[in-house]
Amino acid sequence: VGGAFCVPAVLGYTDSWASSLACMGVLSEMGWELSDVADIFMTRSMAVDGKERIPNTMMFIMLIHHSMTLTLGLPLVLKYRELRELHLMTFNLQWAAAIAIAMGEYTRCLDLTKPKQLLTFRILNTIGFVIMAWMRGFQWLILSSQLATTLYNDDEWTLLLLGGVIFVLLSGFNFMLCIYPFGKKMLKFGPVSKADAVEDPSHHGDVVVVCKD
Repeated sequence: VGGAFCVPAVLGYTDSWASSLACMGVLSEMGWELSDVADIFMTRSMAVDGKERIPNTMMFIMLIHHSMTLTLGLPLVLKYRELRELHLMTFNLQWAAAIAIAMGEYTRCLDLTKPKQLLTFRILNTIGFVIMAWMRGFQWLILSSQLATTLYNDDEWTLLLLGGVIFVLLSGFNFMLCIYPFGKKMLKFGPVSKADAVEDPSHHGDVVVVCKD
């Protein structure tokens, strides 16, 4: 939903309503992520099997995942509501996540022992890899650099320092949990035969579902 609010600004509309919608997209994502963090901590601390359901590694990954919106979201909306890089970054992160989840759920339903469904799997996985590499790889690096330049020029040292730490953490998150799994699937299932697919049906476990922003 938040990514959809950014569409007018991404398409080039510069009126105040387009920026307001994009900022609403950021704020709506903040609300969802606050509720998710609250749910994580409540489950971890109150559920009998909380530590088993949400181990330390998973909690650390999820906190990295939510770090940018929860720390930089509101300050950037207040100070840079018209900034195109903010609108594009919000759009890219959320739409890449939506596409990854949709493809992941759909490919789980495919039977790789059937040639047509195996071909569908390969096509969708290739599309997913290209989208992830573009939105959470190439575009992420460019937009983050442009945002950092803006903060530097405006002497926003606190935001720049905080943003630098988050940039490093989220870059690792994007590569390891968003781009790499699709690339791994391309190598694993690109040239495989039908027999190989039958022997190794474990492709369902490789799809990224954590990559939600």
